[in-house]
Amino acid sequence: MWEMDRKAQVFLIIIAAALLFAGGYKYALFRAPGPESEVTVTEQVEEAREMETLGVHVAGAVNKPGVYQLGQGARVEDAVSRADPLPEADLNHLNLARRVVDGEKIYVPREGEVQTSSDGSGVESTASAVESGGKININTASAAELDTLPGIGPVLAQRIIDYRTTHGQFRSVADLQKVSGIGSRRYEQLKDLITI
Repeated sequence: MWEMDRKAQVFLIIIAAALLFAGGYKYALFRAPGPESEVTVTEQVEEAREMETLGVHVAGAVNKPGVYQLGQGARVEDAVSRADPLPEADLNHLNLARRVVDGEKIYVPREGEVQTSSDGSGVESTASAVESGGKININTASAAELDTLPGIGPVLAQRIIDYRTTHGQFRSVADLQKVSGIGSRRYEQLKDLITI
């Protein structure tokens, strides 16, 4: 009688363990993502990456000029290296550490080519920042050239260059007011002396 009870108990324990294992296995299958969810996650990641890319045009002394798609946070160095600079490219005139902005153009000058852009944007113009008529180009002027403007000392000149470095070139003369420390009154003094 005791042996029958013992055999029945062992049998019941084995059955209970098997049921627990089967239940756990089914639960694990239920919780695991299926192929459809993997595709959805992959598509979402790819869409997010596309939204994070920046289009940058590289021209000048490079083997492969053109538009390059770069990730958020990319630097001028990333764009220039993708375009494969020529041996005569003068990279010292570019701020290779500057973050690129979507839609910008980076011009890589050749050695000996005159560049007055101190912000490293690679401005395609090789003319002096002082245009004919005495106007100063706020997109290409050096700190020293900006300092010659009335009310612009070394601190504001550096702020203008920092603004260009961070946000890209000014799109209009009025954009100069976006620089900290240049309000409407100071802009009125400058607007006829500057250009882009």
